[in-house]
Amino acid sequence: MKEFISIIIPCYNVELYIEKCIDAILNEDYKNYEIILIDDCSTDNTLKIIKKYEKKYSFIKVLQNEVNSGAGYSRNKALSIAKYDIISFIDSDDYIEKNFHYELLSNMKENNSSISLCDIYIKYDKDFKEQDSRSDAILGDVTKYNAINNGFAASPCNKLFKKELFKNNLFAENIMNEDIPAIIGCIIDAKKISYTKNTYYNYFQRSSSVQNESISFKRFDLFKAIGILIKRKKIDKEYYDAIIYNQVILFFLYVIPKEKSFFKRYKLLKEYSRLSKPYNIRQNRLFWSFLTSQGRLSKYYYKMLFKLNESGFSFLADLQIELYLFYKNHLKSSVIKPSINLDDLIICAKKQNNKKEKIKLSVIVPNYNYEKFMFERLYSILNQTEKVNEIIILDDCSTDNSRELIDKIVESLSPFVNIKKVYNEQNSGSAFKQWKKGFEEANGDYVWIAEADDYCEKTFLKNVIKPIIDDSEVMLSYSDTAFIDKNGKIILKSIKPEIDILKTKHWDSNYVNNGLDEINNYSYLNCTIANVSSVIFKNDNYKEEFELSGKFKQAGDWLFYVNVIKKGKVAFTNKPLNYYRVHGNNVTSTTKKQAHFNEIKKVHLYLEEKYGFTKDQKKEIKNRYDFLEKVWNLKE
Repeated sequence: MKEFISIIIPCYNVELYIEKCIDAILNEDYKNYEIILIDDCSTDNTLKIIKKYEKKYSFIKVLQNEVNSGAGYSRNKALSIAKYDIISFIDSDDYIEKNFHYELLSNMKENNSSISLCDIYIKYDKDFKEQDSRSDAILGDVTKYNAINNGFAASPCNKLFKKELFKNNLFAENIMNEDIPAIIGCIIDAKKISYTKNTYYNYFQRSSSVQNESISFKRFDLFKAIGILIKRKKIDKEYYDAIIYNQVILFFLYVIPKEKSFFKRYKLLKEYSRLSKPYNIRQNRLFWSFLTSQGRLSKYYYKMLFKLNESGFSFLADLQIELYLFYKNHLKSSVIKPSINLDDLIICAKKQNNKKEKIKLSVIVPNYNYEKFMFERLYSILNQTEKVNEIIILDDCSTDNSRELIDKIVESLSPFVNIKKVYNEQNSGSAFKQWKKGFEEANGDYVWIAEADDYCEKTFLKNVIKPIIDDSEVMLSYSDTAFIDKNGKIILKSIKPEIDILKTKHWDSNYVNNGLDEINNYSYLNCTIANVSSVIFKNDNYKEEFELSGKFKQAGDWLFYVNVIKKGKVAFTNKPLNYYRVHGNNVTSTTKKQAHFNEIKKVHLYLEEKYGFTKDQKKEIKNRYDFLEKVWNLKE
């Protein structure tokens, strides 16, 4: 490729980071570019450092602002002199991967797009407790809506732009959140966008950065930024809801509560209440969609928090935040053993040799980009009170460092337990294909598909195996599931209220039931198994079942469970022994929900053809459709 790129980097007091940033560009595979560095009156050695680079490389140009003017002014200044028709922005404390510009440009050319974007890898400095993580830039189909309905929609740094887009979308100046009107405006104006997962942008979070300083009223510049965007553009309702949800609502939910001072937080809440009134937040469809994804306590908390603050009761809203934070920090400790390392896995693996076999069990661990949870997941498997016969780790072409870690784990544990790795050469794009591969690889009489990001109690196997030992006709045995956040804290204690839609109390005690009875009375209406990690399957020939489920993207698991239990019996353990991990705060797009809804209808058509529905069952199914259409906003 012969296209040239203008790379724009605003700089302010980044003497500790700027060299790594520039060197990462210089070490790239792609070499056709100019670099424009803009110093915004730094008071450290930043200017001195970037001047050295300018002197050494002819394609590096340094600009200097006369007064400190902010990133928006600096980027606009660089845009005005940029030589080339393709623009890249990099923040001076971040750095890029070696294939960053090559992959983004290839993607742009291949799809004839105006904007090309990739994922962001968030890295934290030592002052943060958070774990590094990769954040998807788009969930679902590659559409402008799905790009806007994302927490990083306004970031200029994980994107490549056609320069022409900035004619009507310059950065706001002299305010924070200067990128909202520019970048979201560019996405709205773009004829087409494209997306690649073949690279990512390294976004470094440092406690001293502007965004991570103590929360100040300057952060409310986001309302000015959104005002500029709305003044510039005629925005469709769908885009508008996504912008307000990701930029305004999530700021309220996750930023303001971080303020530790009760009285300062109260003032922030009052100001937010005043500035947010024009946006009718409680009418935002994505906000209500977000609420439906929460557990009972969190749902009540968020709903009341907005209602109180919107009604002007900011003091009561602040008090509610204080109580909720106390509950989260002091009563809801992580269910996961802290600081698990390879030595912990080796100790558990050695103990496995001394355990007696009750059933011959194969554990399948499907993984895609869950490097950060791998130690926790394997610890929860190896630490079981029951014997595990083999562990098979399946990696579906992860783009993080999963494979390096898996290689190390398998090598270290192989002397003590039967463990192996199976790597795909191409991403399968389907959980069911990985499940199918796991069953093909498994030598055990029973199979546990333990997803790499989930966790469980050490007595999980002890409890779900018991009904299997007692009754050989049990095809599937599972336990209640709790939901945990990314840090392992419980956010939903039990899935039972969510699956028992008909209020039957069927799951209020342990049971073993005939599979056909289970389908006809309970599983016909909705998927009653929340998470595959909570299930032990009898190993059987499921070729037809996998083939059928593989035709679905959203409801295939439900169909698979039903087709397994129809062969015999199903068992349930009334204890939340499995923990399903919920990631991030992105709300699933309406398009994806519509696709899910359509698949639910297809499953019902299949079940009706197989088993037939009574008049009452058809009524309950209709009620279910009406409910989903309402909460998923599938009807205007």
